[in-house]
Amino acid sequence: MYSDGKVLYDNLITTRQKLILCPSCGHTFWVEDPKEPFITFEKPDVEVYSWNTWRFFGIRFSDNKGKLALINHYKTFLKKSHYEAKNEIYLRRFLWWAYNDLHRNHQHVRLKYLLNGFMSFGVWHNNRRMILEGEKLFIKNHKDFTSNLKRLLDLLEKHPEEQIDLEVPEIYRELRQFDKAKELLDQVGSRTHFTNEMLRRSKWKDPRVFMVSG
Repeated sequence: MYSDGKVLYDNLITTRQKLILCPSCGHTFWVEDPKEPFITFEKPDVEVYSWNTWRFFGIRFSDNKGKLALINHYKTFLKKSHYEAKNEIYLRRFLWWAYNDLHRNHQHVRLKYLLNGFMSFGVWHNNRRMILEGEKLFIKNHKDFTSNLKRLLDLLEKHPEEQIDLEVPEIYRELRQFDKAKELLDQVGSRTHFTNEMLRRSKWKDPRVFMVSG
């Protein structure tokens, strides 16, 4: 589990995917509210990938090109239509996670992950190179990242029933509004490792997503 709410199991996201790109016809639809006809003569509005799966639009995540492709998918979906609040929140939350994927597990660039036997030199070197490259891409796209987070925050504050636990203080922290994040965290009744770590990083003025457990 990560501080932005993304949960992985065997490197696969556990959150249910609600927007699907059909690997056959290349068109998208909402699982909970499919619209007919599924197959049309219109050209798909996003790129169709050769990987024959509906999961995350057939994108591979073994390099930063795939991560950028996922970001561009969500940006395309958000531009092409007006959505009801819960669907826009879903898309913007997944876009937030996709941006953070560019430098998620940034701690793995440290030498200790090689020296303690956590991974081989080849794996560590390749991961380090990809994460550092991803960090540069994240900084390059930070303006869009911030714009998306501000819109997501506005939607969540208007629709608190759609919030995930500690999501709002985490958004403030990643927006570098550390005092507001600390203010909200101080209002949390029970302290956990998660809240303590988020508070500590807010005090350090560290906005980067981090692993909570796993």
